Amino acid sequence: MIKDIVRKIGNVNSFRDFFLKLLNYISRILTFPKNGFNRYHIDKFMKKQSSHLKKGTKILDVGAGAKPYKTLFFNCEYESCDNENILKEIDYKGKFDHDFYCEITEKIPKPDNYYNLIICNQVLEHVSEPNLALKELHRVLESDGKLIMTVPQCHGLHQEPHNYFNYLSYGLNYLLKKNQFVDIKIVPMGGNFHLLGKVLNNIINIFFEKNNIIIRILLYPIELLIRIILFLVSFLLFYLDYFDKSKKWTLNYGCVCKKN
Repeated sequence: MIKDIVRKIGNVNSFRDFFLKLLNYISRILTFPKNGFNRYHIDKFMKKQSSHLKKGTKILDVGAGAKPYKTLFFNCEYESCDNENILKEIDYKGKFDHDFYCEITEKIPKPDNYYNLIICNQVLEHVSEPNLALKELHRVLESDGKLIMTVPQCHGLHQEPHNYFNYLSYGLNYLLKKNQFVDIKIVPMGGNFHLLGKVLNNIINIFFEKNNIIIRILLYPIELLIRIILFLVSFLLFYLDYFDKSKKWTLNYGCVCKKN
């Protein structure tokens, strides 16, 4: 069990590093749902979209980062790309090794109508010219090919300074129609209660995860108690969200559309 914990914590350079990673690991265990509300919805959406693809489907995952969903497309011809300059500029912590690197607002180095499916997961908010990006995705997607996309509605600053937009469903629909996508289906990912759960977790992290190591150790009994309470509150919020039918406040939107 100890070896398993050490493996999950990862490489450490000092006792301080080990202790902080251990505390953060325990915090992740006490997170409900697993990996948080935001990741829960995106994982669920991506699994659903990958479940009925034909073997050999030619896929491009744009802005793929650490390629968290590559394994879902094991029977497909999966390619990934990202912007190498931006990854270096934001000091991206994950490993990245992509099939090619490019700026999707300018030129994807593939011919017209090349891919059967394109994944654009939590990427469009980092693109300063989303119209140009969607136009280029439309170009390399085959006729009647599918675009699978997620975008945030309520998300704080991240991967700065390349974080330009949060999206509303009507705005996203407008952009897709403008770039000749059709059969647009946009679904909210969680409602007010899930949004509240995410905010509460953010607040707890503000108070504890940035603390000096000595202060963190001294306050840890309080932190542990609060995280246990938050786990129970999050469990309740998870099911209360069923009563929010409109979901006008949401974490993200999932979108599926086709090339006209």
